[in-house]
Amino acid sequence: MGDIKFLPEGRNYPQLFIALDEAIASLMSGRTEESLLESSFATVSDGFGAEKAILLLVLPGGKLRAIASRGLHAEAVAACEAGRSVDGISSSMVKEAASSGRPALVQDPRHLAPSQMTRALEGQPYSVLCAAIPDPVRKKPIAVFYAQNSGFDNGYGELDLSFVEVWANVMGRVLSAVGNPLGSR
Repeated sequence: MGDIKFLPEGRNYPQLFIALDEAIASLMSGRTEESLLESSFATVSDGFGAEKAILLLVLPGGKLRAIASRGLHAEAVAACEAGRSVDGISSSMVKEAASSGRPALVQDPRHLAPSQMTRALEGQPYSVLCAAIPDPVRKKPIAVFYAQNSGFDNGYGELDLSFVEVWANVMGRVLSAVGNPLGSR
């Protein structure tokens, strides 16, 4: 009998639960500085097996500031902060999440409608998760989380989308509970 593959390569779902636990513990203790977001970002990126990931704070006027990144060099991070796409990171998906607050999943860009295709993903074997971290009081995104991996067998799925949405909402509550000390909009 052949091996049955239940989880995509690189996924570590227990790490995702640890990220939630860390966020809840921070909420209970009142700790909400950037180091909390950086730590939770690292844990959740590990859990998703992200090759590239970025957490961008949404500042007044829609400007973006990177809090943490993985697999991106300094020039790519600067481009993301400036609202430009880089290999595997679609600026239009980041902007959409920042403006709408809705999470997005791209399992396989070959199956996107032409109107949804972005140059950063076109012709590439990328899978993407993108979610806004919402301020539950102001109903506006505080930050945007973006994760990308390669290989269609490794693609993110509905379970991943559900989890990133829960994580983002918990992180939003944590930041909102102490008046959002990060200075986003």
